Amino acid sequence: MSQPKVFITGATGFIGRVVTEFAVKEGYDVRGLSRREEGDALLKSLGATPVRGDLDNHELLTQESKNADIVLHLAFNHDFSKPFDQLVALEISAVTALAQGLEGTNKPLVVTNGTAFVKPDPNGDETDETAPVADLALGHRQVAEEHAFSFVAKGVRVVSIRLPQYVYGRANSTGFAAQLIKFALASGESVYIGDGEYCFSDVYVDDAARLYLLAAKNAPAGEAFNGSGHTTTTYQALATAIGNLVQVPAKSITEQQATERWGPFLTSFFSVRNRASNRKALEQLGWRPTGPGLLWEIHSGSYVEVAEKFKQDGAAE
Repeated sequence: MSQPKVFITGATGFIGRVVTEFAVKEGYDVRGLSRREEGDALLKSLGATPVRGDLDNHELLTQESKNADIVLHLAFNHDFSKPFDQLVALEISAVTALAQGLEGTNKPLVVTNGTAFVKPDPNGDETDETAPVADLALGHRQVAEEHAFSFVAKGVRVVSIRLPQYVYGRANSTGFAAQLIKFALASGESVYIGDGEYCFSDVYVDDAARLYLLAAKNAPAGEAFNGSGHTTTTYQALATAIGNLVQVPAKSITEQQATERWGPFLTSFFSVRNRASNRKALEQLGWRPTGPGLLWEIHSGSYVEVAEKFKQDGAAE
């Protein structure tokens, strides 16, 4: 019996490479999108086959999708120098190309969204996948998810994984937690906006990767699942942990000061109140996030290595 074929976009990224690793270990024949030689080498080292291209190669995306049994779409253009609406338009085009290759097959297309685009609960409680969209730039990505779900009517088993703001672990030096470490080293202080007593959602990268594979196997068409591992950490606690890690003070700044430092998009991102319940993924998919917490990863785990690397690379210069 031949191995089931999986095509993964974003396969060389922080989350995608872990998804690739786990998929290969589970016996899948994995093909991963790669933009350069370094990505090719990484995928080969994981036991996957690299496919050279990017999200603009729509004909390639459709052909790879057509040949696959499962498509996992994790790639997203993170060039935030461009208007976010433009990035969402690029996402919609890529989703269209992938979905067209699966029309009429009922094969799974697992797409990626975020938990941060929904309105927070007014009482500070957790929100579920039915929560209304917030009036934020981040909320515009919901349009791409809705577009993906439109292909359910065309015989594609579309499922959406909504990742929290912070996906962390494995000494990742490119995510938002690492970005805050860089900011703290560069400015000599670890900051949070306002009182910092608002919570965000996060998930350990291995747990997130397993959720994609569970969704491909078990999720019904047209469903979204929050991929949160934890929802009770505050921004003040995060800033304090980072400050202790790099030995700088933690302090509050205003939203205006944050905008002057980071620009409007990152300020919006770092001020989002988001507690996304994972109950649906636990109950319907049997997902069990077991990875260490973000604060532990910062003070005792892999981000100790990340901070040392940043110091050696002169991140504070």
